[in-house]
Amino acid sequence: MTELLSLLLGPLGKVLGVAVSLGGLYLWGKYQKSQKEKAQAKAEGLQAQVEIQAGREEVQHETAQAVEETRDRVEAGDAAGVSDAFNSLRDK
Repeated sequence: MTELLSLLLGPLGKVLGVAVSLGGLYLWGKYQKSQKEKAQAKAEGLQAQVEIQAGREEVQHETAQAVEETRDRVEAGDAAGVSDAFNSLRDK
């Protein structure tokens, strides 16, 4: 028993301690790298959502503008303008 303790506390213990420390540092580095990659993927996903939402808002704005122009033409009795607007929307 004392021989085992003397090996663990002596040179073999130092080598094992260094090996365990290096292994721990390696695993900690891999963990940090995976955390960084997850955060980057999440940031890219959020950026894509922002871009999609901006595109939706632009389409909604253009649609609202076209509806308002058509409503104005209908109220003004501009049948040719309404027909032209309808044909241009259909051709898109």
